[in-house]
Amino acid sequence: MFTFHDDIYTSSMLDVPGVRHAFSTRLGGVSTSEAAASMNVAFGKGGDSEENVRRNIGILASKVGASEADVVCAPQIHSADLRFADEKRRGEGVLRPAEAKCDGSYTDRRGVVLLVRTADCAPVLLAGLREDGTPAVCAVHAGWRGACAGIALIAVGAMRSLGVEPQNIRAAIGPCASFERYEVGEDMRAEVEQAAGADFAARHVRSFDGALHADVAGMNREFLLAGGVAAENIDVAAICTVGDPARFHSHRATKGSRGTMGNVIVIE
Repeated sequence: MFTFHDDIYTSSMLDVPGVRHAFSTRLGGVSTSEAAASMNVAFGKGGDSEENVRRNIGILASKVGASEADVVCAPQIHSADLRFADEKRRGEGVLRPAEAKCDGSYTDRRGVVLLVRTADCAPVLLAGLREDGTPAVCAVHAGWRGACAGIALIAVGAMRSLGVEPQNIRAAIGPCASFERYEVGEDMRAEVEQAAGADFAARHVRSFDGALHADVAGMNREFLLAGGVAAENIDVAAICTVGDPARFHSHRATKGSRGTMGNVIVIE
C-alpha cells in the first residue's frame, strides 16, 4: 500500500529490514521557476539552476537518511540497461558526471542511494533479502520503451545476481501516467508489438474512450511476474501523474515544460 507523508510516497511492500526508500512529488524542494517548482531533481529541466537541483537531491536523500554525496544516478535513455553501483559510484551523476547512460542501478552495498527520475514514466523499486538475511536493492526508470523491452525482468535478473531469489523480491511500481490518461498512436502499438509480441501489445495497448491508450504500469507488472516475483509481492501505486499536475511533474500535462521527480532506495 502506498502512503503519502512529508511530501513523499512510500510503499509498505518495501518494508524490508535494512532498506529505506522514497518516491518524490513536486513538493518540498527549493526550485522556484514555474515549471520546476519545487522539488525538481533533473539538471537542465524547467529553467532550474544546478545548485537548486543538487539541493533538491540532498533533500530527497535526507528522507532516507543520506545526503546528495551518497546518490548515484545517470542520464536516462529509455533503454533496458542497468548497472551495478558500488561505493565508488557515490555522487556520480550529482556531484560529478555519470560514466555511462542507463535506466537503472542495483546494489548490495550499504549507503549507496540509487536514484531514477520520472515525470509520467514508471519508477520501479525492488528490494529483497538473501539467504544470509542481508538485503539487495534495485531502481529502474521504465517508460513504455523500457517496459516493453523488459527492464523489469532484467531488474529481477540483477537481483538474482546479487543472491535474492524471485520469491523473496518485493517490488513497488510508483506514480506514473495511468492507462486512462496515456493516449498513444498506432506507431507506438506497432513498436510494442515488435519488442514484446502482439499478445503483449493487445493486453497493454488497448482502445479506451475512442482512442488507443497504454498501460505502462501493467507492462512492468507483467514482466515482474514473468521473472518469478509473486503477485502478492508487487505493489502498484495506481496514482496518476498526468491527472494531478499540482502534486506531480508530468511531461504530458505540461507538454514538456516541467521538472522531474526522484525515486530512491538505499540499504542503511
